Amino acid sequence: MARILFTIAESTSSGIHDYAYFRMLEEGHEVVVAAPVRKPTRSVVIVAGGANGTVDTFQQQPGLMIEVDAAFDEIDPSAYDALVIPGGPGPEYLRADFRCVDIVRHFVERDKPIAAICHGPNLLLEALYAAGIKGRRLSGNVVIKADVLAAGCVWVHTPGQAVVDANLVTAWRRPDYDVWMGAFVALLRQRGIWGLPAQ
Repeated sequence: MARILFTIAESTSSGIHDYAYFRMLEEGHEVVVAAPVRKPTRSVVIVAGGANGTVDTFQQQPGLMIEVDAAFDEIDPSAYDALVIPGGPGPEYLRADFRCVDIVRHFVERDKPIAAICHGPNLLLEALYAAGIKGRRLSGNVVIKADVLAAGCVWVHTPGQAVVDANLVTAWRRPDYDVWMGAFVALLRQRGIWGLPAQ
């Protein structure tokens, strides 16, 4: 059984977190959720056009309270096999959390599998930049395109497909949770990271 670390913050997407969280449990992995502070953390539901169709862009509604297993200061990243960065606005806040960036950098520099979607690659970009790594192929929400290019990475916009570049698996946003996690599970297995016994 592998240990999979999740990074979340206030305003992490409920849908993305839950899909990835339960997918990892389904594979038989141990999942640890970390945040800036160890306390129940509110996620959000993001509705295109708003719940009643009157919002021009996206509306955030209160989502689930996520139980956090550890604060970032309590995390030793060497104890984990892979990392998942769920999207939503949460990673925008985490990219300014130096301890969180250091944790992500550990996975980057040691070539451990990382999955990021939507705004999640913004946190990944901070770690890549800190490690002096450029040229990685990344996808995500279209609003991060300029950040990807400014960091010296390659923007790939392929809705309906995950982008796999060595140890990184990124994807656009909803509804691409399945292709994102499918590619991540495939990468874990390629790396010999199995949860339940192979069939």
